[in-house]
Amino acid sequence: MKLFQECLRPQGPRAVLLSVKPRFAEQILAGTKTVEFRRSWAAKPVGLAVIYSSSPVQRLVGIIEIEGAVIATPASVWTKCRTRGPGLERKELMEYFSGKDQAYGVLLGGLTLPEQPIRPKSLFRDFRPPQSFRYLTATELLRIGKQCGLIGEPE
Repeated sequence: MKLFQECLRPQGPRAVLLSVKPRFAEQILAGTKTVEFRRSWAAKPVGLAVIYSSSPVQRLVGIIEIEGAVIATPASVWTKCRTRGPGLERKELMEYFSGKDQAYGVLLGGLTLPEQPIRPKSLFRDFRPPQSFRYLTATELLRIGKQCGLIGEPE
């Protein structure tokens, strides 16, 4: 995954830890959901997201490339992203975006899976899952990359 190496560079795109409900994490891993809807999103360019499947799973389940984001009204984001396998119905999405003038459709690309889901506390002593997302440091990304077999790959 070339993008992984780019995200390790200080001038490269960032990597984020993305909390996702297990229902949606399963759809992402299956490849049936290629857009993640968010009420807020990163201000800096993001190249990768490490998927954290929230309770009751509580594991890092994959690394996914971020192809970009659609930023618009909730209705426009739905219209532009619904063909990418949204993983939910329009009504449910509009309820999620209730009270928001701006919505984000994060476009998901290539996926790398670890051999087994990773217990985050095995990598980060004081791990706390983010409410939505948080930027990862290069050190954190390296640890995750090693667990997913992305470090030491031939070029």
